[in-house]
Amino acid sequence: MLAQVLFSGLALGSIYGLVALGFALVFKATEVFNFAQGMFVVCGAYLAVTAISILHLPFGLTVLFIIGGAALLGVVVHALLIQPLSGRPMLSVIMVTLALSIILRALIEMIFGAQGRTLETPLPSGGFLFAGIRVSQLHLTAAITSWLCMAGFGAFFRYTSIGLLMRATANSHEAAMVSGVNVNRVNRMAWAIGTALAAVGGLFLGQLQIASVELESIGLLAVPAVVLGGLQSIPGAIIGGLLVGVIEQLAAAYISPKAADILIFAPLLLVLMVRPWGLFGQRELGRV
Repeated sequence: MLAQVLFSGLALGSIYGLVALGFALVFKATEVFNFAQGMFVVCGAYLAVTAISILHLPFGLTVLFIIGGAALLGVVVHALLIQPLSGRPMLSVIMVTLALSIILRALIEMIFGAQGRTLETPLPSGGFLFAGIRVSQLHLTAAITSWLCMAGFGAFFRYTSIGLLMRATANSHEAAMVSGVNVNRVNRMAWAIGTALAAVGGLFLGQLQIASVELESIGLLAVPAVVLGGLQSIPGAIIGGLLVGVIEQLAAAYISPKAADILIFAPLLLVLMVRPWGLFGQRELGRV
């Protein structure tokens, strides 16, 4: 029983880690606490619904449609809403992301209706026994895909010239600008990647459950994942996602599904009070 729960928790946690990675990337690059990340997950699920059920695209083109559409959404959001607020107080930017989340939710319900949509893809949905554990092929596929995406992003971030520019910009906007880096272009790319990662998470969550606006609450579990791991730590966001997934499944199996929120957000409050830079983040020292 415990092994089964841990497997499910790690599989879901891998998806949360993917969404949290996008959240952390946006924050690290632009210092924007993006509360619309949960709705970007929903957008990914409904982009999948559009591609599969309405446009009847092959699955390969469906994946490209989801990633491309989500990346375009991220670019538009940054260009129209985030960049004009550069230098404004953080509260103003947070309110913009909250307003964006509400607008996206309303638009999706107007276009697709309030009822959720069943999302059917060619991804395997059966299961098999391994060492006495019932392994869901869909959970396993979601976990493997999430880790491949995270590994691919890590390689891109570390070994490509564009990734180097993104790291330089994240470390110091001022130094990057002095060096001739187009900071707005780099930040726009960060938003595109962060939104695309959330959308890929939405593809899997939409099939594991159902494509609906209620996925927003699941997508927002990226927030405690990132805060627990460390807002400035990309690996911390991934580990935080795994922790949230395991805690959620353990709570649901051994206590109550309602207890999951308590066991996730209570440690979040504790971390914010004791170690606000997160478990794997670096403390920022300032002179008073």
